[in-house]
Amino acid sequence: MKERLLREESGFTLVELLVVCILLGLVMVGLSNILVSGTRASSDAQARMSSQQNVRLAFDRLEFEARCATSATILGGGQGVKLTLPSQCSHATGTVSWCVTSGVFTRYVSASCAGASTIKYVSSITSTAPFSLVTATGDLPRLQLALTVDTTSSASDAFTLTDAIALRNATPS
Repeated sequence: MKERLLREESGFTLVELLVVCILLGLVMVGLSNILVSGTRASSDAQARMSSQQNVRLAFDRLEFEARCATSATILGGGQGVKLTLPSQCSHATGTVSWCVTSGVFTRYVSASCAGASTIKYVSSITSTAPFSLVTATGDLPRLQLALTVDTTSSASDAFTLTDAIALRNATPS
């Protein structure tokens, strides 16, 4: 009787335990890859969304200043724009410049793309000359801007935002 009980209480063999451990290991590797991919995708999406929000904020501020400006001058072949703001502008007066320098979209309180007083809005800019000025006869000058931002190394993740801003206080050409 004792022999029969001992035979019924036999456990798993070493081979069975190794097969189960290997199968569980493969399942865990697959699950960890899915989790890592999801985390990476979430991080990339968050970076893109944050960059888009910062570009829109910068565009709003630039548009506010450009509409009040009496003149605009393109700097560095389209790398930046210098705006002359008259005294009736409630938010700022004098000269400000908006530039893309070393991949960063920056506002300078100066007549060039240099100075100590800066506000950096967006990094990872891939456009080297995003500014252009269109002055059609009889129309107000229009500042055109096309910023391409790539927060990752994948070109498929890049996005471009464009805007055309009429300088309302400028003299029509």
